[in-house]
Amino acid sequence: MDTITHALFGAVCTAALHRAPSAGSDELPRRMAITGLAAAFPDIDYLGFWIDPLLFLADWHRSATHSLLLIPLWAALLTLCSLPWQWARNHRRTIYALCCLGLLSHLPLDLLTPFGIKLFYPITTTSYSLAISFFIDGYFTAIIVVTLFLLLWHPPRRVALSGLLILSGYLTGQWLLKSQALQVAALQFPQSTDLHALPQPFSPFYWQLIKAEETHYQVAYLSLTAEHQAIIKAYRGKRNLAWKTHHLLGDQTAQTPLIQTAWQHHQLRKFREFAHFPVLYRLDRYQGETCIWFTDLRYTLPYLTPPFRYGMCQQQQQWKIHRLKRFTTAERQPL
Repeated sequence: MDTITHALFGAVCTAALHRAPSAGSDELPRRMAITGLAAAFPDIDYLGFWIDPLLFLADWHRSATHSLLLIPLWAALLTLCSLPWQWARNHRRTIYALCCLGLLSHLPLDLLTPFGIKLFYPITTTSYSLAISFFIDGYFTAIIVVTLFLLLWHPPRRVALSGLLILSGYLTGQWLLKSQALQVAALQFPQSTDLHALPQPFSPFYWQLIKAEETHYQVAYLSLTAEHQAIIKAYRGKRNLAWKTHHLLGDQTAQTPLIQTAWQHHQLRKFREFAHFPVLYRLDRYQGETCIWFTDLRYTLPYLTPPFRYGMCQQQQQWKIHRLKRFTTAERQPL
């Protein structure tokens, strides 16, 4: 989830645990602010993108700062940083507890997305993901904002608990919709066991269906609503799905050895570790240079340029890793 949603969710969690009878006291807003800041802290790992974009994706993002095992360490660090504040020096245990709550509230929200989190880092680097919510979920955020708005006039604990209950119902609905999307894919490919349904933006009824094969993937964009209600035309009803094949090594036999050489290159190892559904994005030929780009189907949308596109460029028999910058067609950056 986005950082603002994390901060707001942490504040709601604090209100749900606060036993004060009214919202008029300064104590609750103060506690909510502390927890909200702590809930936003794990996303500080985004700074790693400016150091090395590929290492950020493969190793740094949602690892150390998102580890359940390291929460006590990060809470202690945040408490230490708050000590110049007089109130914090007098309430160290409270600050520490609120920071733990904020950090803990961050983890389940990122667990909902396809990227997932390395929950037990550094013991294991396995990434866990439920993949039922998109990276930015406007409906989820709206429920939190409305909950915080109602805290101004109603008993905060009751409102916060009600908001969390509504969020639980919304997430349960998303889980059921994912199950329904997988059933649609299973009807299309009854013999396949490697089927995936990934959430899409704008609507919980939109899903990306992926059928994984040994050398390629078949992809379709599904709308679980009535077919005429799909706002974005790329998302179709289950009766008229448009399946498209994506190859890792391309579908041009003559270029396959060159593409395979680029894909297996040691400089691209971290991208191979990062990508769950890697496919060939594009092959570019410049004067005296060939660039072979790859992307991950988890981050491909039918109407946007993929954000993560990494590849190898060959010039005079020498390979060099590059990335295509976000929101650009061909602007590249050597790594």
